[in-house]
Amino acid sequence: MQGRYPTWQRCWTGSLLCMSCAWRKHLWIALGLAIASFASIQLADEPVARFVQAHRGWATTASWIAELGDSLYWFIAFVLGFVALHLRRAHDAARWCFLAIASMAVSGIVAGTLKSTMARWRPSAFLADGMHAGGSSFAFPAFIIEHVRNSFPSGHATTAFTLAALAALKWPRLTALWVLIGVLVAASRVVQNTHWLGDAFAGSALGWVTPFLVLAAWRARWPDSAPIQRMGTTAKSMTSTS
Repeated sequence: MQGRYPTWQRCWTGSLLCMSCAWRKHLWIALGLAIASFASIQLADEPVARFVQAHRGWATTASWIAELGDSLYWFIAFVLGFVALHLRRAHDAARWCFLAIASMAVSGIVAGTLKSTMARWRPSAFLADGMHAGGSSFAFPAFIIEHVRNSFPSGHATTAFTLAALAALKWPRLTALWVLIGVLVAASRVVQNTHWLGDAFAGSALGWVTPFLVLAAWRARWPDSAPIQRMGTTAKSMTSTS
């Protein structure tokens, strides 16, 4: 069972999760995004939102880019892909589709729960309503399912960075490209004034870390059925030094 994965992929962080040492940098990225979210909420969210509100020239372009973060289309595509690939006995490709489905489901559930419990006003509504001047955009703890009160975190950023992390796992040499696409989608929601900057950072952190945790749990529980990850530059360098 251990022969299927090289040593660099077998670094246990606990009884439930088997985490590759080569993934540590990605977990640091997620932590950095989470810290950036906290800092932005405290310092930058309102100034950035007011600037965006006053400069709406890129809103239309941003709306086109934001479509890349619509989770429904991607979820349906991966479900259909999983079924088709399974029927064609392309089992490893089907497993990658299943990993995408599971990762999107987990990150989506977590994001949805945070949206309703944090109950944050969207910037367009918060800044337009004089009653909120000087107040907090959050209503935590609460449970509110209302579009205008479900700003934190950004669902589109969560989806975009979930997909970016999945692509980075599958094609690690192109990680910078996947991250760039994720950044564009997350930024588009801020430019649309649909989300605060902190929402975009938080969604990016959640989306980025989820596939790594889901895959680690899969390998820990059912190692023989997990999708095979290609060794990227980082992995090769770690193998050569071990």
